[in-house]
Amino acid sequence: MAEALRDRIVAAVRDVLYVDDSDFTDGDDTDLRELGLDSVRFVLLMKQLGVERESDVPPRLANELTIAAWARVLGNPDDLA
Repeated sequence: MAEALRDRIVAAVRDVLYVDDSDFTDGDDTDLRELGLDSVRFVLLMKQLGVERESDVPPRLANELTIAAWARVLGNPDDLA
């Protein structure tokens, strides 16, 4: 399940930011801002990932802008760590 979630996140990031695997210089720890993530694209990603804007999830995702962090947060949304 975790791998499917990660793949879903990566696919959404690729689609919204127009990047491919070679752009992820630090793998899943690549800062998405380095790939062009801005506030507009962040909202588009939240929409693609099915994250409700009014929930507490977007601010938690905004705290650490990497695939690895997003997989942790989205994989266990009840974990407030």
